[in-house]
Amino acid sequence: MAVTRVKRSSPTDGWAAEMAILFDEGQYSNAADLYETNARGMLAPLDAAFLRARIHMRKPGEGYKAVSLLNGLRTPKTGADFARLQMLLGEAYAVTGDERGADSRLEAALKAAKATADRNVIADVAYRLGRRHAITGNQPDRAREYLPLVREGGSTETRLNALHLESWILSREARARDQARVLMELLRSLDVRDTRHMEHRIRATQTLAALAREMFIPEALPVVERHLELVEWPSDFDIARFQTTKAVAWTKALQGDYFNAFRFLKQSASVAPDAAWRTMAFCDRAYLARVRHQDLWFRQELSDAEESADLVVWEGREDESVIALLLLAELLAPLNAAQASAYLARFHTLTDIRNPRSLMRRDSRFEALVNYSTGVVELELGNRKVAVSRLQAAMKAYEQVGFEWRAARAALNLYDATKKSTFLDLAENWLRQYGASWLREELGARRHASPQSSGLTPMRERVFRLLCEGKSNVEIASLLGITVSTVANHAKAVLKAFSVSSRHALVAEAMRRGMLST
Repeated sequence: MAVTRVKRSSPTDGWAAEMAILFDEGQYSNAADLYETNARGMLAPLDAAFLRARIHMRKPGEGYKAVSLLNGLRTPKTGADFARLQMLLGEAYAVTGDERGADSRLEAALKAAKATADRNVIADVAYRLGRRHAITGNQPDRAREYLPLVREGGSTETRLNALHLESWILSREARARDQARVLMELLRSLDVRDTRHMEHRIRATQTLAALAREMFIPEALPVVERHLELVEWPSDFDIARFQTTKAVAWTKALQGDYFNAFRFLKQSASVAPDAAWRTMAFCDRAYLARVRHQDLWFRQELSDAEESADLVVWEGREDESVIALLLLAELLAPLNAAQASAYLARFHTLTDIRNPRSLMRRDSRFEALVNYSTGVVELELGNRKVAVSRLQAAMKAYEQVGFEWRAARAALNLYDATKKSTFLDLAENWLRQYGASWLREELGARRHASPQSSGLTPMRERVFRLLCEGKSNVEIASLLGITVSTVANHAKAVLKAFSVSSRHALVAEAMRRGMLST
């Protein structure tokens, strides 16, 4: 379907009007170029300068430029323009980490806006105050106090702001299904042939895709796919497109549609903006190859992921691409626990992901992901007590927010660590709506395993079987795609688990337990 650019009138003629249109269409780089080409200091229209400041705030590391630009503007000490100036300064200070300055400017903006009695100006300021409390302050109750003011605005923009603010509040209240409902309402109100309100469209699509991946919300996926495939997303939103496409891929995989899962993962890789995001793309494909038992493909994708990770300067990154280090650690854990531990340690040295701008800050779901990956690595390292503690924390956090398949995945790992069937029962309950997924296959494999459990991790179970077949370390390394030294470490752990000192004794003990046929 062709995208139609809607012609809009503007009270300002010329480049400033064109800049406003580009901004609304999400073409921030083009809008910025237009400003830099035409603006001449204080001769630039005020609205254009405001837009330029907003573009700075959307670019990593450019918040200080927004502060400098806005502080150089002159407006009357009262009125709508003064309110907007204070509002944008509040946003800019927040981006640069000046919390006190942000709060002071935003409160001044609200006071000035109320004095104008302009409903849209009041709504704009209230939206930003509410967003600040919901996202950065993690205070959904305070954020909700501003929602009525936002809803009183009369423009389409303020209506979309109200829906987005409600979405963020519901997210902080861990009401994910209600959040999905609000986002579907927002997206269904937007025509896919229209290029207006692009940021609202893209952010809503991205968030709804993430929710559809985490929870069983079948009615959400068609809405996401419609706005992903029928709308031309500007290049300024490549990261959002990457994350949205990969979320759709995993939603497909959880439905058992692996063909389209790989197709969407290929699409996401094609828009990965840099090596960090490409690392994540390789990890995603490696993970899916592993669960589909495509060992050669898995090893190639994992190797590509490691090579890509080596090209990245991870320190200083503020976005979710750092999760690639967690994925690498998890994927490598059964093959090379020491290397997996090194990636995990590197992740834990990063601090920028916890800064005030990051949506991961104080997010229980993010902490659950960290706990899960850490638990998987610790389990392979043999630190069972630490592994169980981490995995239980992850499982409980996921259960609390309703991310059932993630809770089930943690439960399956807890079963591997403890051999307690209660974890299989929990996983069974959480996976009832994911009958075609690889997780149901993994659950079934554990259900039908021998009651004479070895207590080994999945990789060590494979090493155990090959040892009992009489394979040498070199042969096992070739079959499993791991190093000979890694095989030796796993073999030592297997002998210890069976309380034997030789491979012949291992076979005899396994036969005594009924784990091998005579």
